[in-house]
Amino acid sequence: MSKIDYAEFVLILVVLGVIVAILLFLAWYFVRRARFKENISLIEKGIDIKDLNLMGDNKSYSPWLRLGIIITGTALGALLTSIIHIRTQLTRQAIILLFLGISVVIAYFIDSRKDKK
Repeated sequence: MSKIDYAEFVLILVVLGVIVAILLFLAWYFVRRARFKENISLIEKGIDIKDLNLMGDNKSYSPWLRLGIIITGTALGALLTSIIHIRTQLTRQAIILLFLGISVVIAYFIDSRKDKK
């Protein structure tokens, strides 16, 4: 690949990543909104939503899941820096820390979902 083709390839990957992230957020948002509306309509009808099993089966999450998510996020950051051949060490560390932070946030939301059950 020439430098122009390589730059275009990286740009396409970044744009696709942003699009996927936006679509995942929108899917999550609309599912949460639908559940909220469903709960409100059940409350208005006088049904006690605590008695219903609206969340499905109670799944127990292992602490290993959180650790796996964090390790995977860090590895993805390191993989991304090696794929796009970043020369400066500071930029490489920043990308790895970004992915590590994202994976910790995901693990937090998984744990908070476990605590609600």
